[in-house]
Amino acid sequence: MKKSFRFKVLGVFLTGIILSMFALTFLSNVLLRPVFIQNSKNTMEKYASEIKICLSNTPDKTESLLEEINTSYGITTHVTDKNGRVVYSYTKLKINRLNSVKYKKWIESYKLRDDKEGLYFKQRTDESDMIKKIVYISDADNDKYIIMNKSIKGIDQDTRIVTIFILITGFTLAFLGTAVWGLFTKNFTDNIKKMSDITRKMSELDFSEKINLHADDEVGVLARSIDMLSGELESSIDGLKEDVDRQKRLIRDISHELKTPVTTVKGYLENIEALSDGNKLLEKYCKIAVEECDDIDNLIEEMLEMSRLESQGYVCDMEKIPVGLIEENIKGKLSAEFNSHRFNLSFEKSELLCNLVLVTRAVMNYVKNAVKYGDGKSVIEITGTASKDGYVFAVSNTGKAISDEEKENIWDLFYKNDKSRQRNESHGIGLSMVRQIAVLHNGSVNLESKDGKNIFSIVIPF
Repeated sequence: MKKSFRFKVLGVFLTGIILSMFALTFLSNVLLRPVFIQNSKNTMEKYASEIKICLSNTPDKTESLLEEINTSYGITTHVTDKNGRVVYSYTKLKINRLNSVKYKKWIESYKLRDDKEGLYFKQRTDESDMIKKIVYISDADNDKYIIMNKSIKGIDQDTRIVTIFILITGFTLAFLGTAVWGLFTKNFTDNIKKMSDITRKMSELDFSEKINLHADDEVGVLARSIDMLSGELESSIDGLKEDVDRQKRLIRDISHELKTPVTTVKGYLENIEALSDGNKLLEKYCKIAVEECDDIDNLIEEMLEMSRLESQGYVCDMEKIPVGLIEENIKGKLSAEFNSHRFNLSFEKSELLCNLVLVTRAVMNYVKNAVKYGDGKSVIEITGTASKDGYVFAVSNTGKAISDEEKENIWDLFYKNDKSRQRNESHGIGLSMVRQIAVLHNGSVNLESKDGKNIFSIVIPF
């Protein structure tokens, strides 16, 4: 069952929302946390500079500044001496001795750092409360040190809040988007479906229906363009059909007109050859000219036959034929025309509604092609097998593999895979005739090259 366009687009929309939610959730956990940490570091650096200025100019306002930093950004800040004793603090509460010992250790680590630029960041677990923190230390004037720290747990909590917000927003957008899409796209998709149906009929050369959508938006413009295209295509195809019919009549008429003079020229040449009185050169040239007349005569016969099969008034008479009768016809023609070649015939028993003469001709055209282009060493396989699509007549021979480009063109009228178009080759009509015979039987033709073999087949539906 085909899915509606609107549901496909809705599926793409919902999939996009869900994938975006997962992507943003992943990115918030992977990238947002480092961003928050870096932002906290930048804030610490900024206020460390302000604290240094305050210590130099207005030391009595230092504790107020430290309290403001703690309240606004959750950053715990102390100013200590070189032994870790707190000189200024963000809180009025008494700082215990354990904190002084801890700060002294941090200061000693700060003094042992590799860089000496005066900045120090480190993530460490506070031994007093076992909470992981970002610790920032910077030295100030008069052997004082600014010690700032912030809990990473708070940063993780901020990250989780952002993630939850993304998920809630995503689900809300998905729900609202589905509702809005259902309300506003029904008319649009109905028009699209109608245009699809009519363009499909146009592809089948049925121009009887028009869309007739009188809207001023893009869909209306498209509908009017399709209606206009339908009318122009109908007119153009009718003109092309007339041109093709004229060309076919022209080929048929020219072929008829050529047949009589070619036969006459051939008769004169044969008389000249008979009266040459032993002139070997004249006999040779007459013989070559007679062969050319025979070749032209065969070409005319093929062109007339192809024109007859393609004409609109041609009726393909069909009757129920046992495959065994087709096999007997093929064997008779093989013994008459190709008694110097080896063939292997294998046909499954069946009965077909077909034209005996045309099906036999199609298989024999394949055989002539195999004899002409095969390596001449291997046995030519002629088979008939039943399949789900119909009865398959196939002829295979060993020889040069046929390229994909040639496979596309080989069924065209007068096509030759030898670009030099040598005289000793066919006229390029035989395979086109096989395809036309398949069309008359509502069948198909196929060419497959594998394992050093070229396999030509024609399918006649049961």
